[in-house]
Amino acid sequence: MYEHIQLAAETFSVGDKVIGSVGMGGLATALTVGMVAGIKEPKKGGKIRRKLDSTQASVLGVAAGTCYMGAGSIWTVGEGLSDGFAQVFTGGGFGTAGMGAVSLLLAAVMYFREARPGAAAFTGVLAAGVWAQAGGIWGLPQALVLTGAHAIGMA
Repeated sequence: MYEHIQLAAETFSVGDKVIGSVGMGGLATALTVGMVAGIKEPKKGGKIRRKLDSTQASVLGVAAGTCYMGAGSIWTVGEGLSDGFAQVFTGGGFGTAGMGAVSLLLAAVMYFREARPGAAAFTGVLAAGVWAQAGGIWGLPQALVLTGAHAIGMA
């Protein structure tokens, strides 16, 4: 189901790279470090320059989740989480629910509930995988992340 993301990540050919050779694995790592650093409270005496709010954490989670799927290797954990979460609803326990319904559920949770930044980032990572599988209008965040990464030469 994620072949199109893997294929897009592998076939990008960028001549002039803005920040050098990063790749999807490097971008996934950088976004993950940014999420953890922006969410986690510093130890006593430590300072934090910028703390992510719920919206920023969920957007960063969607971007990171998209990069996880494109990076492959150890980053397939996000794909597995999204598949498992979607299976809960599409497995027949809730009637005939499809991936569009699961996508709508995640979008509603992200829009109507202001979660702690850590939970919002996790929801964003889940949403990235589910939205990529659902396709249609739900594929727009994935397309934006991949196009943006390609445009600045990061993928």
